[in-house]
Amino acid sequence: MTMRSVFRKVQLGAVGAVTVLTGPPPAVAADALTVSAPGFPAGFVLDKLNARAAFLAGKAIGDGSLTASKSARELQLMIANTRVALGDTVDERWDKLAADPQALLRALDKKAAITPPDGGERGRIEDRVVLDVSAQLARPPFSDGVPQVRRIEGATQYFRNDGSYRLLIESNLPSAGATAYSLTVAGQPAPAEWLQVTPPNRMALTIPAKALATSFSERALVHVPIELSAVMPKGSWKFWQSNIRQVTFPFGLELFPRKPLGYVLKDFSAPTVVDDKRTLLVKGTPQTVAPCGRAGCVRDQVVCVDVPTGAKPVDTINYRDSMSGDPNGGWTGAVQATPTGFCAIFKQQSATVSRNVSFDVRYNPLAGDRQDTERKLRAARGKGSNDPPADADALEFGIPYSSELTPQMLGYELALKAFTGQTYSASSSAAPSSALLRVKTPERGVEPPRLTVTFQPPW
Repeated sequence: MTMRSVFRKVQLGAVGAVTVLTGPPPAVAADALTVSAPGFPAGFVLDKLNARAAFLAGKAIGDGSLTASKSARELQLMIANTRVALGDTVDERWDKLAADPQALLRALDKKAAITPPDGGERGRIEDRVVLDVSAQLARPPFSDGVPQVRRIEGATQYFRNDGSYRLLIESNLPSAGATAYSLTVAGQPAPAEWLQVTPPNRMALTIPAKALATSFSERALVHVPIELSAVMPKGSWKFWQSNIRQVTFPFGLELFPRKPLGYVLKDFSAPTVVDDKRTLLVKGTPQTVAPCGRAGCVRDQVVCVDVPTGAKPVDTINYRDSMSGDPNGGWTGAVQATPTGFCAIFKQQSATVSRNVSFDVRYNPLAGDRQDTERKLRAARGKGSNDPPADADALEFGIPYSSELTPQMLGYELALKAFTGQTYSASSSAAPSSALLRVKTPERGVEPPRLTVTFQPPW
């Protein structure tokens, strides 16, 4: 059988790019695995499964999928646990292993063969990601005496300028007698003080923020490889064999993009050019003219009608009087133009009769639709810096950004899109769509108007 192999470059944090086979698994015989035929060592099978898991992790990075990334990294963690559990039998033919190890390899092979579809659910940045394989490790061939890493909290992190990143690891290594712990982060040995061991089953890994500062990508997910190793008692009675062995558990620390949110900010104002070739009508709102109170009285009431902002008033038309048959009142014909419309005078001479009066105004409207202007946000200038802040192409968590808007604007619209495809919004007519999005609206009467935006860290 022939098939076309597809290769892809996968970014894996600070360790650079590796090339992995990414084609669909070939059809196989019933007694074979998708990654191996019978007769090969179990270690060879695990290596092939790891290559497949690396492809799935790389695809998750490219898709910006937190969901697929979690699944791929849990697969990698299960492969690491399986390698440790197989021990010396890792060099034996996989198809000659006992029933439980064979069943485990087949289950891992089946999971590794599933490629998440494009356009699937990518997860939410608000949700904490936990790598948890404890349920799978509760079944044979695993047992309490087999070294395991079961759960990792904090295995996904967002960028911090200072402080540290903290990972909580649930493992039976302390209770199983592990000694001589060691760590590598992005391929480099890590100081021993980063790892705190709390028997019987807890470890805390604290990584200073500055140690990962250069590992973050501006706009893409990154996986930084971490390896946790320890020396375990082997319990061998054979004097010619060592009674200790080293176990290693590699896993991926996922880093959000440093700038996880793209945005578009627009303010809008009314058009400023009048269309002299079009004439529209604004209908006046009826106003009540009260009686003037006594016989022979006369009261003049001014009635005004405004046209839409920016339009040009032309003339008045359609004078109305609800008591037009009553001679004790009427429009005087006196009309005064105003910058926004016209005012006319109604003369009331009735001592007892109220009436509703109004008139209409013809006007030339503004030409075209509202005028939209795209704006850029800028981060606050750092302490000690005299350089003006640059326009932000995308937003970081927890950083206040601001923008000067058009004077006399009518309103604004802000749209944000996370690397996961999630969208957030706020506008002059609608509150922010998420509690994480903080928007300080421009103060009325302050020129130029300034909008301030902060997207809070998700956790």
